[in-house]
Amino acid sequence: MQQRPATLAALASIPGRAHLLPKALESLRPQVDRIHVYLNGYDSVPECVEHLADEHVLSPENQGAERKLHWSQSFDGVYLTCDDDFIYPEDYVCTMVDAVLRWSSKAIVTAHGRTYKPTARMVHHVVPESLGTLYMDVPHGRFVNHGGTGVMAWDARRIHVPNTFPARNMADMQVAIWAQMNRVPIWLIPHKKDWLTSLAPLDPKGIFRSSQAEGHARRNRLLRQYAWQHGWKLYVV
Repeated sequence: MQQRPATLAALASIPGRAHLLPKALESLRPQVDRIHVYLNGYDSVPECVEHLADEHVLSPENQGAERKLHWSQSFDGVYLTCDDDFIYPEDYVCTMVDAVLRWSSKAIVTAHGRTYKPTARMVHHVVPESLGTLYMDVPHGRFVNHGGTGVMAWDARRIHVPNTFPARNMADMQVAIWAQMNRVPIWLIPHKKDWLTSLAPLDPKGIFRSSQAEGHARRNRLLRQYAWQHGWKLYVV
């Protein structure tokens, strides 16, 4: 029988969501071996982090959502990137680990994803049947080429996702491009609608809403640059 790997849930939090962080951490604590929190722009450590996290970094500057990857090169097990505005269900981590092991640790797994068309120029240029969000039933799993890093996991012993990227608050797109360049498959797991509970679904200051407000200009720029040079492909195990 295959031994279950150690698990680490890594989050990057901002002060504006400090009131949400306790519920996110409380939902993860019984499920993982370790919780690490990168405190972007905090001037002190929240009490919930002191009590529930195994490790934290206190940063005076907001260095972006990419900081949830801070420990990705040093952990020996399944690395789960999480967000500070979700309540993760009690079967979340075991479901994600099972999906990682299903593909013999050769794929990144996610609960939110899409597949870009080969010559995509905008984030909406996707294969329609590929889309699977947290707010819709996803009855069947599928391989995609873009995943959500708030609901992502991989075996860090085999897949070596970088612990930093040059752009800020574009973790999903930068991990997707890295996976393309390294031919790493991304598996979208099946799940029920609202499997996770969003604590701030309409937050206008959230990363997605902020990007949406600018027409996803920064994301589209990265997407086009990659498409022009390589073309988006779909990798499978």
